[in-house]
Amino acid sequence: MSVRNRLQRLTGETPAPTRAEKPELSELRRRIEEIMGRRREPPPVRKDRFPPLGEVVSGEEIETPHGPFFVVREDVGGGSCHGHRRVADLSGLDMARAAILGNVRDMAALDIGDLLFLDTETTGLAGGTGTVAFLIGLGWFEGTRFVLRQLFLRDYAEERAALAHLTELAASRKALVTFNGKAFDLNLLAARFVMNRLPNPLEGFPHLDLLHPSRRLVGRRLENCRLGTLEAALLGLLREDDLPGSEIPERYFRWLRTRDGRLLGDIFRHNRLDILSLAALAAHLSELVLPEPPPAADPRDLLSAARLLIDRGERSGAEEILARLVDTGTGLPSREARRELSLLCKRVRRRDEAIGLWREMLREDPVDAFAAEELAKDLEHNEKDAPAALAVVEHWLACGSGTEEETAAFLHRRERLRRRAGLPTP
Repeated sequence: MSVRNRLQRLTGETPAPTRAEKPELSELRRRIEEIMGRRREPPPVRKDRFPPLGEVVSGEEIETPHGPFFVVREDVGGGSCHGHRRVADLSGLDMARAAILGNVRDMAALDIGDLLFLDTETTGLAGGTGTVAFLIGLGWFEGTRFVLRQLFLRDYAEERAALAHLTELAASRKALVTFNGKAFDLNLLAARFVMNRLPNPLEGFPHLDLLHPSRRLVGRRLENCRLGTLEAALLGLLREDDLPGSEIPERYFRWLRTRDGRLLGDIFRHNRLDILSLAALAAHLSELVLPEPPPAADPRDLLSAARLLIDRGERSGAEEILARLVDTGTGLPSREARRELSLLCKRVRRRDEAIGLWREMLREDPVDAFAAEELAKDLEHNEKDAPAALAVVEHWLACGSGTEEETAAFLHRRERLRRRAGLPTP
């Protein structure tokens, strides 16, 4: 038999030779065709056993050029509350402050309606090309109303249709807000767009990932910075009977096997709360970096906000927050605010204000090593007054309650100042 005939026989372009096949070969062919047929067709589902998805979740099927998929639509009115925040109040998010919060300058010129809040539920938490975002939660503001859309894949075959619809929705938005989206959600969606040979509509969007400013502003006083922890501490939201994120993939796999709509209700509720929390958390964190933050804000958070503003080059805003903490605060946040404010004044060459703060800190706490060191350095290097600097160091050592490292540093400074002042070494 020629090579051409063999290829035609293998590909099925011509009928097999007329000579009879062995019974074993015919049976093997039949079994292979039966197995391949089962792979092409979804397993039969007994729909009479479980309630369908539409009875559990208020959504509908959408038909697209790429096939159907399931979507849930909800408009959350401005009078609704999420935790102790009204939705209408969230729509007043200061975009300039949000831009500073995430160090995303392109976001400052946008409107609140340009933001797309995004969160996904996936078949795995490790990522990779085999992980699928089977539920894509989206939200945006239209006036004081918050619009929610949840795109759901009833089967893997609906992924292309859902991604195409996401492209349509993203066309009217200009920036993204996520929680840990930089590390997970966006990378996963980018891979899924590639796998489905679709352009990625989210590529190049200014992106505010709320996880990172949350860590900087409130991470020091909270046990962790999981979204649930932040909701309870900052938004007054306690989720009751919420489905843990680690159980969501298994729920979806069971749905694929059984088509039991009851498995999905908790997943949709979990995702809905996540999307609303993105909007509420963005508003709360942005308010912390306002020149006049909310009166009820935790002083520790405001101190962290001032430090973030200094790092972002927003010195005037940081100074207003620090001055407010110095005037009205007490305890550690107030002392730390004096320290940060003094360094800020020193940096912009406002020495008199810095010196005043250091002397005030020493009056309140004579063993404040930071204030004593800064005051001694200023007197030595700027005033050229070694005896006055030496007096500050001697007074601190006389109080004698610093750490070993601090004490060693002050002893070394004392010896150098005595030499500069022309005094004998004791």
